[in-house]
Amino acid sequence: MKQPGDKLASAMEYMPGKGVYEENGELFAGVCGEVKEDNKQMKISIEPSVSVPLEINEGDTVFGRIQMTRESMASVEILKVKGKKRSIGNYTVGTLHVAKMSKDYVSNITDVYQSNDLIQATVIKNSPAIELSTNADNDGVVFARCNVTHDVLKVVEGELWSEELRRRVPRKISKIYGKVQL
Repeated sequence: MKQPGDKLASAMEYMPGKGVYEENGELFAGVCGEVKEDNKQMKISIEPSVSVPLEINEGDTVFGRIQMTRESMASVEILKVKGKKRSIGNYTVGTLHVAKMSKDYVSNITDVYQSNDLIQATVIKNSPAIELSTNADNDGVVFARCNVTHDVLKVVEGELWSEELRRRVPRKISKIYGKVQL
């Protein structure tokens, strides 16, 4: 069991992996845990013995809330990673570019997403910033309210419907719309 600050190896021997940092050519433990050596990639890391913040990785499915839309993108506050019990510990935002919103051409973002919509998206890039896509059929709006009346939108004949306005409300709907509880 290594403690933070314990010397692990020389930076000439290994590259620093997760839980390891380099200082003056030496590698040190950054967290409590067991040493893991990867001799193929010549990397040394620490398997933490305590819980660490949830990492968002490429390929993860996430749930988020549309914060705002612009002409070519939307910013999404990421609330949860699908399949992970642990919640995201801090305020995390991803971007959703207009070209990644749908398989179909999107000329107006507000026809696809509006502020405060809850969406399911796929992480396509996690570094240096989180980039999302909702091209998949399961991705899209999983819960929405009408931006005029604030009533919950219902799926009617494959489209979202505002009862109070008695009209269709455009969105890219996920196949799991209304079935998600965050």
